[in-house]
Amino acid sequence: MKKQTLYRIALSVLFLFCGKLPASAHSLENLMTVQVPFDFQVGEKLLPAGKYVIKRDPQMPQLLMIQSPERKIFAVVYTITLNLPEESARTSLTFKGYGEKRFLSEVKVLGRGVGYALTKSKTERRLARMAEAKTIRATLNGTTNN
Repeated sequence: MKKQTLYRIALSVLFLFCGKLPASAHSLENLMTVQVPFDFQVGEKLLPAGKYVIKRDPQMPQLLMIQSPERKIFAVVYTITLNLPEESARTSLTFKGYGEKRFLSEVKVLGRGVGYALTKSKTERRLARMAEAKTIRATLNGTTNN
């Protein structure tokens, strides 16, 4: 009798545990898919031009995951969450350019009133001391330079 009860409890715990895994794996929230026409850096990692999916984990909103599934490229970066007025929050990526190097600096999402500011990497801070940054905004409709 005890053996059968322990077996049922163990089996129940196993099903509960296995049931939680897929739920947490699917909890990543897809923010946007964007085509970036140039190479860029996220932190210290250089990412080639191409199509990227940007996701976040609602349980850890300060983390952004940037991936290119067809190239098997993946980067995770800590961000600072920004609350934006709804009317100003167009879906866009903002890059800072120093010569030929471009660094992802901000992600804004339409309809959510939220943005994510990336902290500057050591390389970007060094380049910022030597030259003025050029702002490049990539939206779903195209790319603009400021």
